[in-house]
Amino acid sequence: MSQRGQSPLYYGRVSGARTEAVVEESVRKMSDKALGMLKHMRKQIFGHPAPYVEVRGAAVSIGVNPGGSECDGLVDELLGAGYIRSYPSPSLTAHGLYRMTDRGIAAAQEE
Repeated sequence: MSQRGQSPLYYGRVSGARTEAVVEESVRKMSDKALGMLKHMRKQIFGHPAPYVEVRGAAVSIGVNPGGSECDGLVDELLGAGYIRSYPSPSLTAHGLYRMTDRGIAAAQEE
């Protein structure tokens, strides 16, 4: 924590070692189902030039109804942690497409 009470994440880039420690800590706090979705999303982007992911496949992969409130909660958890971002087009996000962030990719590889 900084002197202002905010984590260093809010102040821009930090050292590589600090970034790894922050990612590792946040992965420990993530629910098992959210981590499962994140790992599936990581597989979706493997070998593709753009890190766009589809929620439906990730939800089904962990046994969650993609149209249900549990899935919505998991997506909110991933968004809140900065692991995924809304797609640039709101209509595509409405169809369950998101962009996996570098932070999300690192977190999916941690476990």
